[in-house]
Amino acid sequence: MMILKILNVLERFFERFVPSPLRRIYHIGFRYSVFVFGGLIGWLILVASDQLLLRFGAWRGFSYGLGLVLAILFTFTYHRYITFAIKSELTERFLKFAPLQVVIAATNWALFLATKGYLEIPDVSSASIVASFLITFALSLVNFAASRIFIFRKADARKSL
Repeated sequence: MMILKILNVLERFFERFVPSPLRRIYHIGFRYSVFVFGGLIGWLILVASDQLLLRFGAWRGFSYGLGLVLAILFTFTYHRYITFAIKSELTERFLKFAPLQVVIAATNWALFLATKGYLEIPDVSSASIVASFLITFALSLVNFAASRIFIFRKADARKSL
C-alpha cells in the first residue's frame, strides 16, 4: 500500500534526528500522529453526516449516533491497514475493536449531549462542532492506548508481555 510505504519512509527519515534514548517515544508519537489523522478523517465524517442529517430535520441523538457508526467503520479500516499495518486475525481484532469503539462512541455521545445541554449549545452551530472536536480528541488518547495494547498489537509482541 503506497500510503503505508510513504509513512514508513517519513518515520525512518525523521528517526535520524531523534536521540537514541527517545526513539521509542518518537515511534509511539509518530504512530499516534498517524492514528489522530485517521481519527480526524473519521471525525469529519461524523460532523458532516451529523450536520447534514440535522439540516434535514433529524433528531440530534440519531444524527450524531449515525455519524459515530460511520466514523467507527472508517477508522477500523484505516487503523488496520495504515496506522498499525495488521493483516492477520481480522475477525478476532474486529471482535475486540467493536466493543471498545461502542464504549468510546457511547461515552462520546453521552458527553456531547451532556455538554450541549449543560452549556445550552444550539444544534447547528460552531460551538457544537468545537465541543464535538474537544470530546473526540480527549477520547482519542484512550482509544489509541487501548487499540495499540489490546487490539492491534502484533502476535509476536503479545508473547513478550
